[in-house]
Amino acid sequence: MAELNNQFTAQTGGSRIYRIRKTGFTASYYTKKEMEDLYPAGGYKVCAQLGLGNTKQGEVLSDGVGETVYCVRKMPHSSVKGYIPVGEDNYIVIVKDVILLWVLFAVLALLAVAALAFGIHKAITANANVPETSTNPKGIVDSNAQEGEGEWSVPDKIDTAGRNIKINGIAEMKLKAGALEQNFVLSNPKENPCYFQYVIALAETGEVIYTSNLVPPGYSISKFKLNRALDVGSYRTEITVNTFTFDKQQRPLNNFKMKTTVTVSE
Repeated sequence: MAELNNQFTAQTGGSRIYRIRKTGFTASYYTKKEMEDLYPAGGYKVCAQLGLGNTKQGEVLSDGVGETVYCVRKMPHSSVKGYIPVGEDNYIVIVKDVILLWVLFAVLALLAVAALAFGIHKAITANANVPETSTNPKGIVDSNAQEGEGEWSVPDKIDTAGRNIKINGIAEMKLKAGALEQNFVLSNPKENPCYFQYVIALAETGEVIYTSNLVPPGYSISKFKLNRALDVGSYRTEITVNTFTFDKQQRPLNNFKMKTTVTVSE
């Protein structure tokens, strides 16, 4: 395929600066959010792409320094960084390779799953300055908490120095569509020196769909009620586990967060 020899001149615009240190090329550009604000209904033209490409389109000049641009084409393992203005409603899209980032995320995800599979152990550091929350007052044992093994009594004060917290990982949470009442086990291992409070939120919006009261060590919740029913689908979800000393003082300890997927089916 013959190479095109179009020449574009970068213009000033946008809040960010794109630099190529090797060649000294520098140009200002608009972020994707800024483009959405400028063109809420679309109407701009992408003339070429910079950074990645197969077929040469020409070059873009900025302060006398030229850089090769390519014909616009969706590239695998790539993402849009921003848009360089080159004329009225004309832009060159900056495309970057994200395969290394994907590999890093994949490695981190595998490490996280492995850690959750064997339980998360982390030293407790009491923090008396953590503010009280009003979502569900601590001090109330959840009515759905079921005894796991033996009976429990609440001491006046417990020493947490050097103690660890164990949290069982949740790889996937399967729930029923269109129902508030759900069945799923949320547990607090019996060796823990603290209460658990589970807070489940949708990652996309931050909407909290369930907040438990306190779950004593050695107990679990196997049924609970959502704030609202969910439609069929898969939801990226963040589960926060708030912890409080298993005594009458109920001092706030470390909080833990884990990411999982809620799968909702009929």
